[in-house]
Amino acid sequence: MRKAFFLLVLICLTQLSLKAQWSENYNYLKDYVQAQKGMALDSSQYLSIYHNQELHYLYPLYKSFKQEPWLIKTSGRADYYADLKQSLAFIGDYAGVQELEKIELFSPYTDSLQKAINKQGNPFAGASFKDAKSYILGKTRTSQVVMINEAHEKPQHRVFTASLLEDLYQQGFRYLAMETLSPFPNASLRQVNMLTGHYTCEPLAGELVRKALELGYTLVAYEDSSSSHTVNQREYTQAQKIYQILEKEPKAKILVHAGQGHVEEGAGSDGRIPMAAYFKIISGIDPLTIDQTGMTEGSNGLYGALWYQQYAPKLGYDAPMVPDLAGKSVDLFGYHLFDIYVYHPPTKFKNGRPLFSSMNGWKKETAVQPIFRDLFFVQAFYEKEYNEKRVIMVVPADQTYATSPDGYYYLYLQKGRYQVVYRDKQYKILGSKVLLVL
Repeated sequence: MRKAFFLLVLICLTQLSLKAQWSENYNYLKDYVQAQKGMALDSSQYLSIYHNQELHYLYPLYKSFKQEPWLIKTSGRADYYADLKQSLAFIGDYAGVQELEKIELFSPYTDSLQKAINKQGNPFAGASFKDAKSYILGKTRTSQVVMINEAHEKPQHRVFTASLLEDLYQQGFRYLAMETLSPFPNASLRQVNMLTGHYTCEPLAGELVRKALELGYTLVAYEDSSSSHTVNQREYTQAQKIYQILEKEPKAKILVHAGQGHVEEGAGSDGRIPMAAYFKIISGIDPLTIDQTGMTEGSNGLYGALWYQQYAPKLGYDAPMVPDLAGKSVDLFGYHLFDIYVYHPPTKFKNGRPLFSSMNGWKKETAVQPIFRDLFFVQAFYEKEYNEKRVIMVVPADQTYATSPDGYYYLYLQKGRYQVVYRDKQYKILGSKVLLVL
């Protein structure tokens, strides 16, 4: 009986995978890779954009398409999907991220959770929704340390943090500490490239860092570089590195951008003590903590994902908002681990690209004509950062393999000069061209 149940689960997962609405080019690349024999792939159980010490944004998909059963077996389904979602976000395929989230939503517990959500009713009864940017900036005026999180497969979270940078700078914030920044001696913290950090190789994360540097922020790498530390030792080390800024400059104002639960202010039932909780103990400062992960599409768990699926279409907001009740941000989950909870609206698309790629109008949609027969992947690099020898480590301003119905590729670029690089499905460069965006 138990074997029959798990067989049914496996069949349902397979059927869900078949019904997923993957883009034409995703399927095209998958068919191509699976047809190849003798494709050289590394033995790591993770998907990585680094291959032969170069940035190779399609390489994680090659591994996924060739080694999916083995990767799931060795790293587990949850970690495999997390890696694949992040890999798709790196190349601008956010629609693919959403398809994976649909697959993950399948669970034998879905029905009971959905009933519990229905029974709970509207969690925002009596609350008013405030513009998230204005709400947060009203709180940061009296804060010395602000901590905001992201889900690593959600570039819109980086876009929102970027939208705060200029106003926070005007309020006196001068340090941007980011979990993703490389803590190693060869780190590039004054110019964005492969050595800046892992997630900063995602184009919108790269733009977040470029904007911070342009405004005058000092970047702070605070990740724990030890591979032998326990989870709590890592969290403590992160907190200690951030506190070192204040030891040198007691009145410094710091913005921290971290992943997921690192900015939770309390310990979990599993014994994990988050970085923000350690920071409060070490510094005596209560940071303003902001969560972006719970009330966003896909959420950070099945309950949140089902809640979002049911309520988000009814809310009707097009911009990030904060549900407020009696002057306090509403916590959907009731854990009260953050000070502010940001709701992100469902993503809208145009020509296969998510509209948050415009970074609130900072970047404009730009058509790129397909000029090579074997063209598959298009990248745009800032001309001042680009040269042929360094392209292996330069982070694009934008990139995509998504094509629109008119056959063009659409990139989101600010005004300036770019070098557009055209690649085939083997990631070989077919050619390049200067592009001026007015």
